[in-house]
Order: sequence, then structure tokens, then C-alpha cells
Amino acid sequence: MNPAKQRSSVMSAGGVIPLWQLFLSYIIIGSIGFGPTLAAETRKRLVQQKQWIKEEEFAVGLALTQLLPGATFVNLTVYIGYRLRGFAGALTAFFALLLMPFAAMLTLSHIFFFYQSVEVVGILFKGIAVVIVGVIAHAVLEIGRFTVHDVEAGFIALAAAGLIIFLKNPFVVLLAAATGGILAYYCSFQCQTDLLTESNHVDKSKAGNSGIQVWPPVILAAIIAVVLFIAPIQPVLLKLWWVFLRMGAVLFGGGLSMIPFIQQEVVSNYGWLTLDEFAVGIALSQITPGPVLIIATFIGYKVAAVSGAIAATLGIFFSSLFLVISTAEIHQRIRNNLWVQAALKGIAASFIGMMTVMVIGLAQHALIDLFSFYVAAAVFVALRFGRLGTISVILTGTLAYFVFVSLGLAG
Repeated sequence: MNPAKQRSSVMSAGGVIPLWQLFLSYIIIGSIGFGPTLAAETRKRLVQQKQWIKEEEFAVGLALTQLLPGATFVNLTVYIGYRLRGFAGALTAFFALLLMPFAAMLTLSHIFFFYQSVEVVGILFKGIAVVIVGVIAHAVLEIGRFTVHDVEAGFIALAAAGLIIFLKNPFVVLLAAATGGILAYYCSFQCQTDLLTESNHVDKSKAGNSGIQVWPPVILAAIIAVVLFIAPIQPVLLKLWWVFLRMGAVLFGGGLSMIPFIQQEVVSNYGWLTLDEFAVGIALSQITPGPVLIIATFIGYKVAAVSGAIAATLGIFFSSLFLVISTAEIHQRIRNNLWVQAALKGIAASFIGMMTVMVIGLAQHALIDLFSFYVAAAVFVALRFGRLGTISVILTGTLAYFVFVSLGLAG
């Protein structure tokens, strides 16, 4: 099917959707959506309320975006923008979604790095670092329920933990995990080839005229070239851009799953942040709207102020813009590829091993006394067995730590 006809099939009955309406819709979604709720907000506003896109197309987009590296819900945003208004729609939705989260994180980053020496502010952010230990510990178990459910996955997770400790190179871990996934799961997936072949046969008529779109990547490359030519780029900005672009282009899972890789790069390899500062960045990325990977803004601001924040943010999310547009027409072939499925299964298991190492490291630096341990444990229990959301638990735990320490009751 012609791509233009495909896009027109998901547009509203009223005709072409104005770009300004798409922009405003994603400004709202980016302002009120937190992490995984971004998909729910998108579905509610664009599928159910505005009916700009059909339920089936939304589900297809969600499936594709989970197979691509980068931030899952930014991938989904680019996919929907591209389906609605082509390349211009993808750019519009992309920047609209990130605008308010970027502004919020930039403000919080300024407050933290300029006022953390003030005693009151220092105690507050120290409480955030303590609380996030419990949050990440809960996330390890929660994600592990769906990714480590057999012996093979458990072995890959353990191997990933060992590799990240001794080699300290997240990209080597990623490659090893993908290889392990293929070795462990490809043969079992191949047993299902009859069903997959049948599915592919049905979709061949749809995918026959589709392929990788060449012109959108060329335009994106031209935009980057112009920006690099006219802007006074400092070496540190190029470094930030490259480090975060590289991570966004090869890391799968989005959100907290990518945090161990980022921590290894910015804390261990480059020393841009301390572990305590990184813990604060994780917490702020969860209490601000938008995708969790907006932590890139926090890191970039520490390294090179506002310019660094822009460079890191565009770096981590640029792959979403580039890859989704490039592969939007061949998603079925990507989804049904057995090698891809097996490799992703191994990569998903490796996240658990690396997240475990990360939470142990955070605990060693943040839990410096018995009271800190109690607070982190209480946060873990509240998330594991309570009904409060992550944001509520982070705010409540931080406030409790602040009050007890300020009143001298923590001893």
C-alpha cells in the first residue's frame, strides 16, 4: 500500500489534521503523562477522544516502537506523528512531547546544582537519593517478573552483572546479551515458524511496496549539518551529543531499563556525575512529566549548563526520530524476524543483571546509616505491597526523610 494512502487512512474524517493541533495535543500529553502513562494518555486523547488514529494502528505502532532502540514512548509519538502528517508531523509531535518535560527538568536541575550546598536543599535531595534506592530495587523485581522466567534468562542476567562489574563497558554487555539470546532462544522460536510464515504471507501484500524511507534521514542529516555549521559548538557539546546519541541508538527497553547503561557511561566512564547526583537525576526524571530518559537533560546541564542539556537531550532522543521514520513501512518484517526476537529476549534479561549491580552501588553510597536503610526499605515495601503510585511514594518518602533529619529525629 502506498505510504500516503496508509497515512490518510488514519486521519480524521474532517481531513488533514493541522500541525498546530498536533503540536498542542502533544504539549498536553507531554505535560501530564509520566513515564508509562504517556501511552495511556496518547490513546485516550488521540484514539478515543479525537479519533485521529484507529485502535488497530495504535497497537501496531506500540508493537513497532518496542522493537526499536530508544525511548519507547517517544518512538510511539514519532510513529503517530508520521502516520498523521508524514515527516512534518513526526517532527512536530517529537518536539511538542519533549518541550514541557525538558523545561521542567531544566528548572529542577538548576535548583539542584546551584542550591544543593544550602543545608535545607541538601537534606531534601539527599532524601531523594535514599528513596530512589527503594524505587529501583522494586523496579528490578517488577521488570524481572516478565524478563527472567527461565534458566537461560537467569544465566544471561548473571553473566551481564559479571560483565558490567569487570569490563565496565555497557556496549560489550549489550552485544554479549544479544548473542546469548540468539543462542538460547533462536531454536525454540524457529519451532513456531509455521505460524510466523503464515502471518508473513498475509502481510506480504501490504509490505510489498514498502521499504526503508531514504529521504527523511537525509533531511534529518541536513538539519544536523546546518546546526553544526551555524552554532558555536564546543567540543564538550559534541561529546555529550555523541555519547547520548550512541546510547539512544543501541539501547532497548526505554525508561529504567536503560538507566544502568547511562550510569555506567556518565558516572563510571566519564565521571560527569557522582552516584548521589545520578540517584537524584533518576528521581527527578520520575517526578517530572514526560519520558524517564529526560534524565539526559539533568546530566547535560551538570556538564555544560543549558547548552549541554540541549545537546544531551537531543542526543538521547534523536534515534527515535531517525529510526521510527526509517522503518515505519517495514515494521511487520522487523516484528516477525526470529533473530531480532531472540536477541531482544537476551537483551531484556541482561537489564536485570545490570540493574541489580546499579542498585547495589546506589545503596552503598546513599544508605549511610540505619535510618536511611529504613526509609529505602519502607519505600520498597510501599511500592511492592501498597497502592500508591511511584510519584506519590517518592514525594512522601522524601518528605518524611526531610522532616526527620531536619528535626534531628533520624538518629
